[in-house]
Amino acid sequence: MKKVAMIPVLLGSTRIPDKNLLLVDGYPMLFKVAEACQKAGVFDEIWVNSEHDRFGELAEHLGLKFHKRPPTRGGSACTMTSKSRQCSGDRCQTHDHFLTDFMETVGPCLLTQVHTTSPLVKPETIAAFVKTMEEKAYDSLFTVEERYTETFWGDKPLNFSMAKKIPTQTLPPLRMISWALSAWKSESFLASYRRDDPAENGPTFCGKVGTFELDKISALDADTWDDLTMIEACLRHRRQREQVGQFKLGEDVLGIEHELCDLIGKDGVTTFVETGANARLTDLESVKLKMGAAPWIYILVYSNSDQSALICQRPGEGARKHCHVTHREWWMVLEGEFEWQFGDGTVVRAKPGQVVNCPQGLSHKITCVGDKPGIRLANGARDFEHIYVR
Repeated sequence: MKKVAMIPVLLGSTRIPDKNLLLVDGYPMLFKVAEACQKAGVFDEIWVNSEHDRFGELAEHLGLKFHKRPPTRGGSACTMTSKSRQCSGDRCQTHDHFLTDFMETVGPCLLTQVHTTSPLVKPETIAAFVKTMEEKAYDSLFTVEERYTETFWGDKPLNFSMAKKIPTQTLPPLRMISWALSAWKSESFLASYRRDDPAENGPTFCGKVGTFELDKISALDADTWDDLTMIEACLRHRRQREQVGQFKLGEDVLGIEHELCDLIGKDGVTTFVETGANARLTDLESVKLKMGAAPWIYILVYSNSDQSALICQRPGEGARKHCHVTHREWWMVLEGEFEWQFGDGTVVRAKPGQVVNCPQGLSHKITCVGDKPGIRLANGARDFEHIYVR
């Protein structure tokens, strides 16, 4: 039986207006989901399912098939009827209808539905999910997220006793369905749909039903703006290949600061100018004329994520020994000469035109050396932490 992935997409969402058109970490969520399906390497066909031609163009761009369903079959003017819902020309609120339309179009298949609103699902998770569907011979399979937490049903405890407090990790977990991934044997689903027996499970939960555990991050679903905020943060974190828990607070830490104006002042730089930040064009000689004698700092870039500055200091001045654990930092020497003493024992002296790089977590002390003031271009993240060490 052929294995098919289907990505349903609609316009006109209400809680997050046009969420399928929003650029989340630079991409429509459809792009992330499509890429994960392709990299999973388990599907014979991958389809985008929508009544809107705009998503047909995106499907073609991504190398996917496109099913344009009629608005009356699980769309914005649905007239289909099942035991889940009887539609009367309004926007359909159940997937039973558009799944039926799609299965009848593509023919017998093992169908995996992948929602655009779950762009954090990884290719290997999708592959394992489909493998489970096949090996366990399920008729329907759903991802679930387990939560170990005291939960009320109405005003009554559902999985705990109010008579005593016990460690939450020992509670019976809640197994909440995540609609990130769901799968069906099309013949089982359609048979249940057509029988329309109120006493029978289905068609969504048809036949032999299975569950597949999903981690909390993959289970994030963009239903609200809060969800979308967390999803974008996780996507950005993943793209930047950041590693959680890589560093610990050491005994040699003297303090942590992030306000650039304050911390650079403690390094002896009292003239701080940020009015030129984010200018379309900046000229070094004009900045020098404006700022005058060392020491001074002139902010060039101060964006949502980036921070760049020109720092001018006299011989013997520099930056106290510190490190950054969230981002690397790099510098280019424009005038004079600077020396970097790194925590791994290396010492680097750089002259005009030379670039110095420092990885995350490596301590460094900077000193202007030679017999004249120096200027370095310092590049890092906006307001990132300066962890000062002995």
